[in-house]
Amino acid sequence: MRDGLNRVLDALDAAPVAVTAFVRDDDAGWDDGALLALLDVMAEAATPIDLAVIPFELGAALTNALRARRDAGAAIGLHQHGTRHANHESGGRKCEFGLSRSPEAQRTDLADGRARLHQAFGERLDPIFTPPWNRVAPHTPAVLAGLGFAALSRDRGAPPQAALPELPVDVDWSRHQREGGHAAVAGALAQAIGARAGDRRPLGLMLHHAAMDAAERRTLRGWLRELSHHPKLHWRPMRALLPLPAPTRPTP
Repeated sequence: MRDGLNRVLDALDAAPVAVTAFVRDDDAGWDDGALLALLDVMAEAATPIDLAVIPFELGAALTNALRARRDAGAAIGLHQHGTRHANHESGGRKCEFGLSRSPEAQRTDLADGRARLHQAFGERLDPIFTPPWNRVAPHTPAVLAGLGFAALSRDRGAPPQAALPELPVDVDWSRHQREGGHAAVAGALAQAIGARAGDRRPLGLMLHHAAMDAAERRTLRGWLRELSHHPKLHWRPMRALLPLPAPTRPTP
């Protein structure tokens, strides 16, 4: 574990400029216990985190817990993650807002989800959209923009679009952990640090709390405690990385 962290620290030491970064955790609404445990880790490491919340999976207990933490000053961003996290494609890669659904059908679902989250969180809700499986149809960004969303967050290599600014993620902690353990996570982070120091764009770290066990959370806590003090890495909430307007009420 220490060797992996040292590789990340070495990459930061070698970076020509400081790197700005954010942490995005997907699937809020699933496995509330694991999510709250992750939020404790982030608070202990004094690192902001943005939660991509599934509107129709969000329960009252989690709503109240998130509101209480936010109101107590926790650095937790809240934004929309699909509507039901349901696959609507009959074949190929999974997608909730894919080519098989018309712009009108997508708009109805997206507006329903946004209204539900606004009812839960009010002005705490950020106008950012993270799609399930990190993919959407080519027409979806324009639908999102028409509903008042101000940013889209997908994978760094997603097909380009011009309707909305993007805050892409570079490193999928859970996938790298599953495929190669701490060494793979460290390698991906080190590579992303070099790339983002080169183009001076924000680095995105994606988590999936429901896929993380206690050992992974301990590793994350240890890494963040050291990384948060490095002069060439600045963790920021996603909202702070875009010139976003104040949140507005959902379009009827």
